[in-house]
Amino acid sequence: MKKTERKKWGAFFEKWRGFFIIGCTAFGGILGAVLVYLFSGEFPYEVVLGSLVGAVLLVIIEVIKKKRKKDNVPEADERVAHNVFRFFAFSSHLFLAVLFIGMTIFTLIGSDNIPLLYLWIFFFAYIWITGIGSFIAKRR
Repeated sequence: MKKTERKKWGAFFEKWRGFFIIGCTAFGGILGAVLVYLFSGEFPYEVVLGSLVGAVLLVIIEVIKKKRKKDNVPEADERVAHNVFRFFAFSSHLFLAVLFIGMTIFTLIGSDNIPLLYLWIFFFAYIWITGIGSFIAKRR
């Protein structure tokens, strides 16, 4: 691919990046539902409906963002991207360390099984904290 073609396609993908991500996410939800149908024989309609409703809402938000943006200034520069990347790297390592230490403590206490509710709480706390932290890291 020539340099001019790369620049042309780069500009195209930069403009339509959000819609591409939304489309791939909706496709992943539908593909997951099809795979569940193939392996278990039961088609989860709620997954397909949820992914389509989510995709429509995200497309509406993306269109509003595109209409409101008047200049060509990027939303984030290299420093912001580097800060967000560092935050995700540190937070994921920290949560894995806490999970490892917690499992070690449960093993030392003599408990052979961990209640699934604790793992779900830990998982959602990770998503919640990293989501809010990424917004803070992006604004700094």
